[in-house]
Amino acid sequence: VRRAERLFAAMKEQTSVNVTVKGSNVTNILEEEYEDNNGDTAAPATLLSSSSSFFSVVPPKPDLISFSSMLNCFSRHGMVTKAEALLREMHYATTFVPNAACYLPVLEALGRSDDDVDGDGDDAPRRLLKWLERSRATLPRPNRLLYVAALRCMRRHGRGEEAETVLSKFHEAYPNNSRGGPDVYSHMLVLRAWEKTRAKRDQCAAAGRAKAFFDEMERRVEESLLPRLDVNAYNVLLNCYARAGKADEAEKFLSEFEGGSASSSSSPFDYETCDDEKVRPNSKSYSMVIKALANSKAHDAVDRAWQILHRLGYPNKVVHPSSTPPLQEEPIPFRVSMGNLNSMLKLLAKRGMASEAEALLNEIDELIVEGTIVRDGPDIQSYEAVLEALGRCGDADAPARAEALVTRLEVRSEMGGDCQPSLLIYNALLNCYANAGMAGKAERLLERLDDPDSISYGSTIKAIANSGKSQPVAVSRAESLVNKLGTGNEIIFTHRLRLLSKFGMGNEAEQLLQQMEKQNLNPGVIHYTAAMNAWAKSTSDVATVRAELLFKSMEASPSFDIDRAAYHSLMLNYSARGDSKKARLLLQRMLESPSLKPNRNSFTMVIDSYARSGSKYAGRKSEELLDQMRELHAAGNHEVEPDSITYASVIRCKQISNNEKIHEMTNFDKIQLMRELQIEEWPFERNE
Repeated sequence: VRRAERLFAAMKEQTSVNVTVKGSNVTNILEEEYEDNNGDTAAPATLLSSSSSFFSVVPPKPDLISFSSMLNCFSRHGMVTKAEALLREMHYATTFVPNAACYLPVLEALGRSDDDVDGDGDDAPRRLLKWLERSRATLPRPNRLLYVAALRCMRRHGRGEEAETVLSKFHEAYPNNSRGGPDVYSHMLVLRAWEKTRAKRDQCAAAGRAKAFFDEMERRVEESLLPRLDVNAYNVLLNCYARAGKADEAEKFLSEFEGGSASSSSSPFDYETCDDEKVRPNSKSYSMVIKALANSKAHDAVDRAWQILHRLGYPNKVVHPSSTPPLQEEPIPFRVSMGNLNSMLKLLAKRGMASEAEALLNEIDELIVEGTIVRDGPDIQSYEAVLEALGRCGDADAPARAEALVTRLEVRSEMGGDCQPSLLIYNALLNCYANAGMAGKAERLLERLDDPDSISYGSTIKAIANSGKSQPVAVSRAESLVNKLGTGNEIIFTHRLRLLSKFGMGNEAEQLLQQMEKQNLNPGVIHYTAAMNAWAKSTSDVATVRAELLFKSMEASPSFDIDRAAYHSLMLNYSARGDSKKARLLLQRMLESPSLKPNRNSFTMVIDSYARSGSKYAGRKSEELLDQMRELHAAGNHEVEPDSITYASVIRCKQISNNEKIHEMTNFDKIQLMRELQIEEWPFERNE
């Protein structure tokens, strides 16, 4: 690129360049100094052999092809800013009118760009739309390659709204479905742009928009404006539902996809006797529905996923704790793929159901021995899912079971198996050690890894934080790991902040936030939340004020989407110091928020703030909050149902108001209070 720029500059400035000729061929064009293969500079004369000649020449003035070639050079090497600058120069500083060959490299470079924002505050997709609009005004006739490049950009960046805008302009450029206009591929790019929506908070809305666009595609198919959609289009929409966790919609759409309601047939669509004109679901379709169940909050998600597997012919000989397979008059042909089983394993992993995941992995091996599964077997994703389940289950023997599973995989690999232990496998094992606080094992495993990544180091720091070591030892060992890694990223800083929050090191946590900014890393909500947690556990007199300043910084920034955990961090500061007034006001803000729903922890922390305040009204205020929790639970908010911890906090408040102590209560007093609060079990029994 540097040499091309020099030559292009010489063409524009009409300055001479040095040319080396060997025989009848031009072998090199030199500047005043030339970098040899070792990176050293040398004069042109020192580079000439005895059989070559050297002379200077003034290159021709650049033409449209020269500009197009230079734009291609910038584009192919990812130099978006330079490509855009050169195209602007063509518009404003030359007499050349850019053609499609000039616009296309710039649009393609923007499509491949990972830059979110440039100096003007516009991200790559928005800048692309401006160039596309300028090309529409400049070019004498439309060029479909420009529109396709723009749609590819929107797909890559997950910008469904802008993709539909581009498609609309595409239709305007080729009215009446004329030749060269949008085809089914162009429409699929829009659908995939909705599928790749990045922000989690926007994925539910994206799924709805994707369904509306899919319906429009089907309408165009019926009007013979598009060819028949294949299974990939259906799977893209199913994945939109899956990413958004919209399990009900995914199952309903799969039912329609199969050719009827789920109640009309207990088996998938018959691949053999189905009408050939009907698009039929494939293995990936069912995996997408199980993925939607995994990402949903449905209490019966596991049971519903098992039913899908049984409909695909998974044998019912093993009774699963949460499975209620439908009765079958005749055995269903086995059509379960390894992808379906991996989706099921991931669902069990997300629910922390390690025993069920291990049982399913063993069943897969049994089915292979029996010959039911012929082509596939457990792959690396299967083992990763089971290890993830072990990391989340919280069982005391989870690390030992994870070690046994990794050893099983290593032995299988040494015996010539297809599965090779990956870094993800060892990171999952590190996570098991981290959750159990096994810092020594985590550090020894980290030493064994050939090329550990930031997740490996982060999990080891997490293990140190959970190990119960003293503050100086834990912080020192974490710092040594950071120094060994060299450069930190968001993951490393997250674990370091959580370590500091455990020991109430608020000042140090804020210094880490500043260090992130100096390293051009953008602290997120999770980092600010950890810093506020550090202040909540701090003994400093200014802890609450500093936590409030952090919270206000998040509120003032448009890039932050403040979640419930951030509110809880600030509320924990109020609760720990008995500031019931501010805690109650913050809870009210959560109740009035259209995007947040308080849970039982939100109310319990406010009740705790009344208990710590020592107010004579603490008992009455806590009962008001308890009644409010019950009302919200009756209205459908299942996350706010009071538990034993909530009732224990209410009892503390009542005893504080009455100037009495809990351990001095008689059995009669306890029974009377339980009746008053409508609880069946004394909440302190477990702790006594």
